[in-house]
Amino acid sequence: MSDAEEPANFFNKARRVAVVVLLVAGALSIIGSLLNWVTISRPPLIEGSDFGANNDKVVEEASEPFTGLEAAYGYYSLAGGIIVALGAVLLLGRARGKYAVVSFVASMFVGALALVAYRQISDRTSALYLKMDIEGVARPALGLTLVTVGAIVGLLASVAGVAASPRSREPAP
Repeated sequence: MSDAEEPANFFNKARRVAVVVLLVAGALSIIGSLLNWVTISRPPLIEGSDFGANNDKVVEEASEPFTGLEAAYGYYSLAGGIIVALGAVLLLGRARGKYAVVSFVASMFVGALALVAYRQISDRTSALYLKMDIEGVARPALGLTLVTVGAIVGLLASVAGVAASPRSREPAP
């Protein structure tokens, strides 16, 4: 029986599912990089507050929300999402665990980046907060959430891809 005639076994099916999920994870990271990472609302002011000589410095409007690409972190998560998807395509074509490992490392990188961005959004002394000159109350938006979910899904799917891939048949040196 040739390979083409051999019925698909459990590991082939599991690897295909892992590939599809890795592609979804990569797409989530890519799309999330393009969407807003931060929503900014006007800080609440108490009615009738008097700030004395600083009344003109009171924030009347909040800063505009910004995407991951505007914050520069989005370029890294975009590249990570592309690497996750590329690893998935290579895993489908070659059925080697090393391609799932590439997706795993890229997912770890994207996840770490997303967690750092989550922390920096609310920290008024962080580099991201200062670089984007945020005026108002900043909160994570849909784009950053998608990047984070893509990273977590990518981690899980890449582990499944490694588990469903055959070991290399080459002898060890």
